[in-house]
Amino acid sequence: MKKITSFILLALSLLSANEEGFSGKVFVGGGILNLQSNLSPTANEAYLKNYDEKHSRTLGVPLFGLELSYKLNAQNEFFLKNFNGRDISGLALGYEVAYLQDYKTSIELVSSLREKTYKNPYALNTKREEINNDKYGARLTQSYVFDKSTSAYASYLFAFNELSSEQVPYKNLRRESVFHQFEVGLKYPFLNLSLNYDFNDAKGKAEAFTRYGISASGNLMFASSYVISPSVSFNQFQNKGTNFIFNKKQKGSFYKVGLNLTKLKLLGYEDLYAFTSLNLHKKDSNINFYDETYKFFLVGLGYKF
Repeated sequence: MKKITSFILLALSLLSANEEGFSGKVFVGGGILNLQSNLSPTANEAYLKNYDEKHSRTLGVPLFGLELSYKLNAQNEFFLKNFNGRDISGLALGYEVAYLQDYKTSIELVSSLREKTYKNPYALNTKREEINNDKYGARLTQSYVFDKSTSAYASYLFAFNELSSEQVPYKNLRRESVFHQFEVGLKYPFLNLSLNYDFNDAKGKAEAFTRYGISASGNLMFASSYVISPSVSFNQFQNKGTNFIFNKKQKGSFYKVGLNLTKLKLLGYEDLYAFTSLNLHKKDSNINFYDETYKFFLVGLGYKF
């Protein structure tokens, strides 16, 4: 579930309200998820016979999202929204202030929701035990507003990655870490572009990594009430230490491709909308055990207020 809500937020960003006071949106839906992963408990394959296995599963998934905003005035806003980052997906509670006409600063507290991982993902011929994986931190974003629909921004996220208890065969495979994530971007009326550089400071050097990438997304309206929203991103990563199980340093790439379609003013109601989404997330590693693929098809209804 942690990856799913990010797929539709791009299109729904067009629905944001600008009035003072309370506003928000809520959406519900569901769909189909197909994943291939040896590391995710969602694949429902707790037993691992060897490191060449390819675990996969197809299942139905529910979808629910809620965003709230309270604007004191044109300069000050408090918000609660879905947060979907490169390593954390959950909720963000924040405050944004506009000043000197062209500047905005926002501070967000972010947290994952009910994530699970394996206590020892490398255990063979035994049932791998699931444990809690909590991720939480804060993000600071500074924006410069060129006009009502065009802006540039820079952000920094600092977050902790904690496991309730892990038991890996080597200390250099310990996954608890601190995330440092930097991003700069441009937002145009129909196009968003961004660059990122990330560093994961893990307790195990084989799990520590650096990552850099680029992403682009857009919103195109047609027939007065339809919005099509394509998105794409690509990242390269390099781990710091040698993985003693596979006797090499892990490196590879992530890429994501998505296409969303939103129908505004559904059935003639100004605040009702429907959406559908098709997405692919893929990790390619030089160590095949870590390869992962997520494919989603989602549909749903939403209401803004």
